[in-house]
Amino acid sequence: MLQMKTGILLIISFVLSSDLAAQQWQAKSVDKQVAVMELFVSEGCGLCPAAERWVDQLPEQGITEGELIVLGFHVDYLDDKKGWVDRFAKPRYTQRQQQMARLNLYQTVFTPEIFIGGEVVHNWRQHGTDVIEFINSFDSEADISLMVKKTDETLAIDTSVTVMGDDNQTNSQLYLALTEDNIISEIHGGDNIGAVFNHQNLVRRWLGPFKLNSDGSATQIETTLPVEPTWKLHDMSLVAVVQNLDNGYVLQGLSLPLKEQ
Repeated sequence: MLQMKTGILLIISFVLSSDLAAQQWQAKSVDKQVAVMELFVSEGCGLCPAAERWVDQLPEQGITEGELIVLGFHVDYLDDKKGWVDRFAKPRYTQRQQQMARLNLYQTVFTPEIFIGGEVVHNWRQHGTDVIEFINSFDSEADISLMVKKTDETLAIDTSVTVMGDDNQTNSQLYLALTEDNIISEIHGGDNIGAVFNHQNLVRRWLGPFKLNSDGSATQIETTLPVEPTWKLHDMSLVAVVQNLDNGYVLQGLSLPLKEQ
C-alpha cells in the first residue's frame, strides 16, 4: 500500500512539474486595423541607423504598440559590398523585400526601405506617422487569434484566422514572425564601423505563407518552432500578419509578447 501511495504521489508531482514548466500566452486582434511596418535594413548600410532611430522614436510622437507593429528585416545583399557581414541577415528576408517590391510594382530594392500596411513609404520622415494613423482609422478586415505554449525548448503555435470580403478571402494568406528586442551588436566594418547597435523588433524567424480558407470560414493553423539557446524569450514577440497577396494590402496584424509569467 505504501508503495502504491508513493507511486501516485510521484505521478502527481510529475504532472504538476510539467504544467509549471510549460508557459502559455494568448492574444486576439482588435476591431480596428493595426499598422504593420516592415523595415528592411543592413548593419553595413550607412543610411540605415537614421531609419532605425526614427522608428524607435515613434512612441515619442504618440504612436503606441496597439497602433503599430514593427518587423525589422536584415537583408543579405550588402554583405559582399560593404565589407561587413550582417549576422542577422537571411536570404529569406531579402526575398520578402523583393516580394513586397513586386506587389508595389517596383523592380528594385534598397536600404533602408519601409513598407507600412503593405505599401512602400518613400518619405517616411514626413509621411510615416500620417500613414500609420490613416490605417488605424479603418475597421479590421481579418480576425486573428494566437495561442503559444512553450514546452522544453519548443514553441507550439496555434493560430485562428477569419477573413472578411470576397477578394480578401480568395487572395489572402498568413505569415508568422518571431521578433526580439534589445540585441546589442558591435560593428567592426562597413559604413557603420565603430558603431554599437541596440536592435529592436529584429525578425528572428519568418514563417509562411500559410493558406487560408477561401470560403470565409475560420482557418486553424498549428505549427512548432524550436527556441534557439541565444534567444531571450522575455524580449520576444510572436507576430501574425494577414496579407492580400494580389494587391499587397495588409488586412490585420497581431503581436503577442512572450513575457515571463
